Amino acid sequence: MKRTAMFGAGSMMLAAALAAMPAGAGAQGAEEKKTLLVAESFTGGSVADPNFESHNACLTAAAELLGEDEFDSCADQSTGPVPASGKSPGYLQLTDAAKYDFGGVLYDKALRNQGGIEVTFAQYQYGGTGADGISFFIVDGDTDLDEVGAYGGSLGYAQIESRQGDMPGVEGGYLGLGLDAWGNFSADTEGRGTGCPEEHRAPGHLRTGANRAPDNVALRGPGDGMEGYCLLATTATDEKIGTHPRGDLYGTDFPESLEMPTLAEAKRLVKLKITDDAEPTVTVDVDFMQGDGWHRVLETRVPHEAPDTFKFGFASSTGGATDVHLIRHLRVETFA
Repeated sequence: MKRTAMFGAGSMMLAAALAAMPAGAGAQGAEEKKTLLVAESFTGGSVADPNFESHNACLTAAAELLGEDEFDSCADQSTGPVPASGKSPGYLQLTDAAKYDFGGVLYDKALRNQGGIEVTFAQYQYGGTGADGISFFIVDGDTDLDEVGAYGGSLGYAQIESRQGDMPGVEGGYLGLGLDAWGNFSADTEGRGTGCPEEHRAPGHLRTGANRAPDNVALRGPGDGMEGYCLLATTATDEKIGTHPRGDLYGTDFPESLEMPTLAEAKRLVKLKITDDAEPTVTVDVDFMQGDGWHRVLETRVPHEAPDTFKFGFASSTGGATDVHLIRHLRVETFA
């Protein structure tokens, strides 16, 4: 599949306008006929579909410790206010609130894209100091999907350049959705944006030092290795809201926060849709569970068609700042 850079900075105004829309105004209207491809609640003590692979993720309802890359008990990953181990219904736990933790889940079976893709899931980020976030990503179905991309600010999708060494993005990447509590996924720092044309880069204030935009949603496009993963759109704004020891903090256009203090407050439903056009429209809707339904937070176009077949994954990490990161109720559908 051809890899094409995406447009980035100009999408900020569109994201701001969409975030201001009333509940349901940006969401899908007429009922569409869909075909279910994958459904996994992650609430039980095992994952039945053998195409799922754990990369240091665990199931809170599981009772037995099996190993780092097994869907096993979270009893050995229990830093912070994690769900009770062995209790059902449970969650897919990508990280606890330990520092410098990571976790990913990959689905390594090619699925047919018939008329577009829709993905829904519940995400939970809570109980720490707001880092790093959760990514969901789609790759070309021809890819041997056995590793995530760089963790940290790249959320397991994009690349990172650092003094500790370069880390490539996910192989065959087509689209990465960042649910970004810490705020680096929208920034073209740490090597993100490499190989992207000027008009497809992050805005200038998110290319400088360690500037970041906490608590935002962003989309990055195709990439391989250390090239690409260009910014498509972000809810980050150019409003400076504060500083931190290494740079400036910028705002986001959200009715509520992605990250919350407790599990009871943290549930957010997420819906990602990719149309079947030659230049697909990508939309991201979030239900903040405040009783007013879906909010359209991002909408943009991708100047390259989606792959005929695709695979997908989740990833998350913590750093010096942390959170617990959980997933539930995944559905992946295509349009008949």
